[in-house]
Amino acid sequence: MRMMLYLIGLTCTFLLTGCWDRAEVNDVALIKGVGVDRIDDNTIEVTVEISVPQALGQGGGQGQGQGQGGGGLTQVAARSGKGKTVPEALEKLQEQLPRKIFWGHSEVIIINEKLAKEGIRDSIDYFIRDPRPRIRSYVFVAKGSAKEILSLKTPLYSPSEVLWDMAESQTLMHVTLVELLQRLVSGDVFLPMVHKLPPPKGKKSNETIAYIYRTAIFKKDKMIGSIDDELTRGVKWIQNDVKESQITLLPEGAQGYISMTLREADVKLVPKIKGDKWEITIKTRTTEEIVLNETNIQVKLPKEINSLEKQLVKQLEGRLKRVVKKVQKEQKADILGFGEAFERKYPKEWREAKDKWDDIYPQVEVKYDIETTILRMGAGTATEAR
Repeated sequence: MRMMLYLIGLTCTFLLTGCWDRAEVNDVALIKGVGVDRIDDNTIEVTVEISVPQALGQGGGQGQGQGQGGGGLTQVAARSGKGKTVPEALEKLQEQLPRKIFWGHSEVIIINEKLAKEGIRDSIDYFIRDPRPRIRSYVFVAKGSAKEILSLKTPLYSPSEVLWDMAESQTLMHVTLVELLQRLVSGDVFLPMVHKLPPPKGKKSNETIAYIYRTAIFKKDKMIGSIDDELTRGVKWIQNDVKESQITLLPEGAQGYISMTLREADVKLVPKIKGDKWEITIKTRTTEEIVLNETNIQVKLPKEINSLEKQLVKQLEGRLKRVVKKVQKEQKADILGFGEAFERKYPKEWREAKDKWDDIYPQVEVKYDIETTILRMGAGTATEAR
């Protein structure tokens, strides 16, 4: 009994003790975002967007803006350091900061286009090997300077928070650090690009926000080009990564448009090897709901729906063909997952052919098997309502 009481008391003593190595919130600079720019052949510039928590009642100071945090006011600012490598640049940056850098709140990593074209493996390698940066941070390519993006004075939210929210919406491309690592290991990759909106009239050039625009395409780890937002949605479609989408159709012989919301989509890549011939079928099954009908088409009639479904199949096939032509035939980057599909179904043949995949991939014949179903037709026009 005495031994049990002793153990209980000892346990309570341990529970009352603090963490000897914990970092007090007022002693750290919280990293929200990090940008990497190539300055010249021997210089990398690393910029961090930091949030500095301050106790209630403590003075403000210079920074991009202030918001309410759990411990009081939060000051946001961008700071930079230069070096031959990312770790060296971060070390120089830390020397300029009175607080210890803390990575636990990092949200975005931005790499400028110049560095992306040289190759991102070395720069990304640091963020993967170091256990402090969050592997769930979203990765972007900046059309211009990553430093400029993180230095924007955005209303209400910091630049990193804006980009994080856009990536979370999954409307366009979104890639986390861990997903990028997985794709670098398996082959070619893609990353969303960020641009700076023109500032409102009367505002300074940095008083605006960044937004996702286009997708950077990589051959291995080097950026070789980009695709626009329409093709990006096509890539997401083939990857079965479309959560929701609005589809607008101009029916044959009709005046006006019919708009539909995608309710369900299931896309599969079905590979096939016959002798020396490699082919893959993009098998697509979708369900749409009409949300706008500007035409006089009676969308409640089965024959009209059947006609619309055929026209929609034709439109979707055209979109997918444009994507395949761009990334397979022109850029020759396997971002669509063709190689992975063949590896899963034909592991033996893949092992024998993977070293020649760069030559085989552009020659793979692509077929399309698309079915659509339009459900829940509404009244649409005033004529139908009557």
